[in-house]
Amino acid sequence: MIKMLDDKKKFKNENHENWLSNTGYWLSSPLRQVEDTKEFLKKKLGEILFEGCTVYDMCCGSGWLLDFIIESGVRVKYVGFDFNERFISYLTDKFSGQPDYSFVLADLENPIGETYSATADFSFNNFSFFEIANLAPAFDNAVKILKPGGSLIITTIDVSYLIVAISNTYEDFKNNLVMYEQVKAKGEIPYFFQPIDLGNAASEQLKYASVLYSLADYFKLAKSKGLILKEYDEIICMSRFIPKVYQYLEFSN
Repeated sequence: MIKMLDDKKKFKNENHENWLSNTGYWLSSPLRQVEDTKEFLKKKLGEILFEGCTVYDMCCGSGWLLDFIIESGVRVKYVGFDFNERFISYLTDKFSGQPDYSFVLADLENPIGETYSATADFSFNNFSFFEIANLAPAFDNAVKILKPGGSLIITTIDVSYLIVAISNTYEDFKNNLVMYEQVKAKGEIPYFFQPIDLGNAASEQLKYASVLYSLADYFKLAKSKGLILKEYDEIICMSRFIPKVYQYLEFSN
């Protein structure tokens, strides 16, 4: 199931088409990763956000992070970026007339413009770096928008549990781990497309990309940008249909 990502344009087009298909479900259904992490993230938002801060949500999707921020009661300036025009259209309509919230159609693998340079107190990337073929330029965008003293916050899934999700047996799991090792040893990028986790089952029709970036990949990129790891934590959810360990990383400049 694990493949070598050798045609990034093809991968990107397939991922975009998948997300156009996934939009209806994403906007109308409880999302497994959001449900699993919401209490942790709501507590974290209450600890780190401050009145009048600027939050950029890289790959904002359905806007669930903004919903959490609104629930916190902290007034922020929020900008959501996404490559899915259907998400941006939905959020623009949902929050029309609210000048502190804006939404931008953007491909994070391309420069997002000097308008946003060094203007964010917090740059969030929730469960989306692992869907990007060209991680370095996307990571660069997430760092360039930070003010001095700003924080890049990444929530992701431990790579081993991404592999668990596509393994039906222990033998499948072992074979996928071996393939992961072989691809990484060559300095290449391992990936697959997997069914969306519905919480109590896996979707038979909807799927999304999983590019197998590890904690080391994120740490090395952050270090190269002069960021330091300020906090690391895990949310362990082993009792669900598909077990997962979520990772929370906060880097600061």
